[in-house]
Amino acid sequence: MEAKKLLLTKEAADVLRVSEEYLRCLIRQKKITAYKEGRRGGYRIPSEEIDNYIAKKI
Repeated sequence: MEAKKLLLTKEAADVLRVSEEYLRCLIRQKKITAYKEGRRGGYRIPSEEIDNYIAKKI
């Protein structure tokens, strides 16, 4: 069984070549699924979600 690779907000933003704030907007709009880490922690985004988002944009 393969483990899911989770990206930090900065890493995912770098892959998409967008700002971290814009990525957070996409997460709030439910265009990208992410997991909140703790109360004040950042988001963890599965790499498959980034791939799916890119595929939809092409």
